[in-house]
Amino acid sequence: MKFSTLFSCIPLRLRFLGSLFLMLVLLFVAQKVVFLIYNGSMAEGAPFFTCVAALWHGLRLDIATACYLLVVPVLVTLLSLFVRIPLRRVLVPYYVLICLVFTLAFAVDMVLYSYWGAKPDANDLIYAAQPKEMLAGLPVWFTIVGFIVVGLLVWGCVMLLRWVTPKTIAPLQAKPSFCILHSTFYILLSALLFLGMRGGLSESTANPSYAYYSSYSFCNHAALNPTFNMFHSLFKMQDLGKEFDSMPEEEVDAQLGDIFEPDATLADTVLRIERPNVLLVIWEGGGNGMVGDSVVAPNLQRLRKEGLYFSHAYANNYRTDRGLVSILSGWLGLPTATLMKRPDLCRHLPSIASSLKAEGYATSMTFGGDIDYTNMRMYFLETGFTQANGGETFPKELYSSAWGVPDEYTLTSGLIPSHRPFFSAILTLSSHEPWEVDYHRLADERQNAFAYTDSCLGIFVDNLKALPLWDSLLVIVVPDHGAVFLEGQSSADVRVSEIPILWLGGALAKTGEFDGIVNQSDIAATLLAQMHLDITPFVFSRNVFGTKFSQRKPFATHAVKNRLNYITPSGTASYDCVSRTLDPSDPASQHFLEALLQRLYKTSASLSSR
Repeated sequence: MKFSTLFSCIPLRLRFLGSLFLMLVLLFVAQKVVFLIYNGSMAEGAPFFTCVAALWHGLRLDIATACYLLVVPVLVTLLSLFVRIPLRRVLVPYYVLICLVFTLAFAVDMVLYSYWGAKPDANDLIYAAQPKEMLAGLPVWFTIVGFIVVGLLVWGCVMLLRWVTPKTIAPLQAKPSFCILHSTFYILLSALLFLGMRGGLSESTANPSYAYYSSYSFCNHAALNPTFNMFHSLFKMQDLGKEFDSMPEEEVDAQLGDIFEPDATLADTVLRIERPNVLLVIWEGGGNGMVGDSVVAPNLQRLRKEGLYFSHAYANNYRTDRGLVSILSGWLGLPTATLMKRPDLCRHLPSIASSLKAEGYATSMTFGGDIDYTNMRMYFLETGFTQANGGETFPKELYSSAWGVPDEYTLTSGLIPSHRPFFSAILTLSSHEPWEVDYHRLADERQNAFAYTDSCLGIFVDNLKALPLWDSLLVIVVPDHGAVFLEGQSSADVRVSEIPILWLGGALAKTGEFDGIVNQSDIAATLLAQMHLDITPFVFSRNVFGTKFSQRKPFATHAVKNRLNYITPSGTASYDCVSRTLDPSDPASQHFLEALLQRLYKTSASLSSR
């Protein structure tokens, strides 16, 4: 049978929608080719085939964008089951609109990238309100040619979409078999359309992280569909700079004083060598409420006696995506926003990985689950990790739990780079609901899941001790956040924020216990100061072994949804971000927290201009 004959056997509506979908995807792929050619000089030395791979790695978001654009044609063809519709006449105006949108997004993205080195997004729409100023820096001829080229591209795209669109579609014949067939078709089509928009069946929904695959930022940016990026960022927009703007900046300065002033001087040296290999183990939910005793976590309790243990440590946040930013970038927790879902902001964050990468360290991040969840891959690759390994890098037979690969495999699968020195981070996942682990020591399933990760950690560290590497190794164990451990307890309970922070390894010169109040966010400045590296980019991270730390206000914060917990030696308080009240009431503490939030939000908002 000839292909044309076979093609004609497919129902007209299916042929039309399939052709329209394919044409949209091909247009998006063509945009990437043009982007790569136009901005090729910014490839940062990326190998040719790594750049070309952007066409493949960006395909998921191309498909998601095409599925969104297909909603209107699907609805029109559904209506055509009942009435005759002049399809071209109805859909061509829609084509003009969508082609104008995605062509403008592509043109702006392609041209501005050559100036900015970053993807424009919805936060840059503010410039569209002043078109005269926006175009002032461009030659007149460039502007005129630009409008002509965009106009021709829009016309060409509309013609291509019009070409695959039938002139008209006759209504459905009123036969029961036809009705059942077409009803089934539209039900399946709706399901496929939803899956396409969602990005598949994985835990994560379609987000910019899907396009990230390389340590070369240019390749990731080339893969990212500009239309998807624009609209995704549009729904994530939040004017952080105005959210807690309650007092003059002079008053903020007076309230905060020098509590976050970089202090690189050392009152205590805890490292035996200046450039250790660093292994960071981030324990999912491993708060003291779950792992603070030897019943659940005998290995952690054993190891704390061998290393440097921070006995009054607190998580900055209550979710993984937020905790990672606090740990790796030394950033305080925001009670009303997550920076990881804001690519325009988080790509400008400082990070331990970028600081160590600049010193010649090999940097890698490993997570046994869906590393695209909440934009994690994008954040890792944008902030200095050369490798970001997710569950897809493990053999499929190991992907045995609801969240991904059990911790015993994540903690032992090729995590020690051959390159020296290295900074390697590992995020565990087994101590997360639904608490599915192949381990049966404790009756309580939640405690048993944490006990399982504890056993994996104990074996992992004991194996490291047997390696020559141990003498030059610093292992840092810290949870991403705490976990609810009492019946009916809320994640806002300040006790949930209590976490262990443990430094281990042959690179340590000092062991024992540090009893100062610290946050996860203090790890970055503390570690880098011990290595005599610059800590000034870490504007909210404190060097707890600095000469001034003990002289400054001792406190920690813990952000949950619309609430900021405040921990001091005299007790705890909770600031409600909606009612703007502190419980228990204390005007001095409330004024301090409001100044802190204003500084935090304004500084976070300013990241987009860096």
